Amino acid sequence: MNPQPMPPAQQHHTWLPIMLLALVIPFILTLFYFNLATAAFQQLGLSSGGALLVLLGSLVGSMINIPITRRKIVLTDPRASMMPDVMRMVLPIVHYYPPATQEEVIAINVGGALVPISFSIYLIHTLLGLPNASTALLDVLVATVVVIVITKLLARPVAGLGITLPGFVAPIIAALTAFLTVHFFGGGIGALAPVAYIAGALGTLVGADLLNLPQVLQGGLLNAGPQRLWGVGPNGELRAPPAILSIGGAGVFDGIFLSAVIAPLLASFVPASLVAH
Repeated sequence: MNPQPMPPAQQHHTWLPIMLLALVIPFILTLFYFNLATAAFQQLGLSSGGALLVLLGSLVGSMINIPITRRKIVLTDPRASMMPDVMRMVLPIVHYYPPATQEEVIAINVGGALVPISFSIYLIHTLLGLPNASTALLDVLVATVVVIVITKLLARPVAGLGITLPGFVAPIIAALTAFLTVHFFGGGIGALAPVAYIAGALGTLVGADLLNLPQVLQGGLLNAGPQRLWGVGPNGELRAPPAILSIGGAGVFDGIFLSAVIAPLLASFVPASLVAH
């Protein structure tokens, strides 16, 4: 009697566990991040539905830029700067061609500017309902000015990109200044999280973006990136892709959004005894 052949042992792919982890871990981190952000907005007095609405409005709105101003600028050929002055004067007469142009657009980001501004106005309205409303508003003013000054000093205009700011700087500064102002000026534990959010969001928006806007425009940083030409305008001129500076977007959005999430959470861990006089 011949023995029955044993079935071949099932071989598992060596990389299968790693591939599964690569799929599962990002999902878990995303879920944790959403729960953390929702908890932060609930610290500001929102319901779970309202917190989710503000969170989605910030994330989806970060992809939406509303143009404010537009202007057409002429791109200069970098080779022309190396020519003698006489040749630069004669060259357009001998060999004329329409100059390349580019549209310079200043826009405002929905998720990084309009949503934080709107929610900050809502939080200020809630602070007006507190018994010590005047003190709470003083806390907001002082904390916001401190964040404006620090983010203005730390923000860096980057050629071809715009304004950048280390992401975790703004929320930590906002939470710390909110604690110090509420501790020294008063306002109560109920004002701590709203002050942290308003100072982090508005302070970063003004200090990092708005106060650096003139420097970005005057320095021509929007045009310092690669000048790829595409298409021909109605007058025969070559056109480059539009250069867009988004207020509340690009490198500053992270600082504003993280301020909305981290600053209220950090403030919520402060015991009431530390802010009471």
